[in-house]
Amino acid sequence: MADWTASFEALLREQLIPDFCRVAKRNCMPEGFKEASLRIGDEDARYFLQAWEAGLIVRKSPGAYTAPASHVTEQLFWDGRKTYSPRPYTLWLEPIITFGGLSRLHHDHGWPVAQIGTQSIDWAFDLVARLPGEAEEFIAGEVKKSRREIDAMLDVMNALGADPAHSEPPSGDKTRNAYKKLAGLKARRAAVFWALGPEGYSLVFRVNYFDDGRVEFEPVGQDALEYQV
Repeated sequence: MADWTASFEALLREQLIPDFCRVAKRNCMPEGFKEASLRIGDEDARYFLQAWEAGLIVRKSPGAYTAPASHVTEQLFWDGRKTYSPRPYTLWLEPIITFGGLSRLHHDHGWPVAQIGTQSIDWAFDLVARLPGEAEEFIAGEVKKSRREIDAMLDVMNALGADPAHSEPPSGDKTRNAYKKLAGLKARRAAVFWALGPEGYSLVFRVNYFDDGRVEFEPVGQDALEYQV
């Protein structure tokens, strides 16, 4: 049985950290990595490594990665304060899960590499899947670092979706992030919304749009993520 966590840690120390530290202006060195942030489970490690091996993670520049159907790059580490030397930095779990989500779409659900990527055009969603010839997403996916954050987001999205008269929350309001997801869904009408968390936590919803502006999230099985040709 493969030890995916050990393999991920080897990749991290042998390639990802040295590559991230290669940019001088970051002022980061391998010894500045905060070991406490290395809290990735075996399932997340497995999906990330499968994405790496399948060419779903493309290095664009030192420490910056993209996917074949993406228009932006992702960073796998979160920079700490510049006033410290060496500058501390931590592993950023959300992009690890995001790239793992692309692996799941490709390996588990049959999506071609060229039709899945990170970040929607308005930055509302962490990952997207588009059908051939379509500019708008069929699957809109959002990643959170904990189950609690996912459940809280879904509670707000359900409440806002049931109230088409709601106004946009002000900057700093804790519901604003969920509002952006709902606005992105209304704008491009993705058929499926996918919420992903650590260690395989996955909730899939068929999105129903109503003429009066309501949006309803219908829980469905993982098979709703299947590639449709």
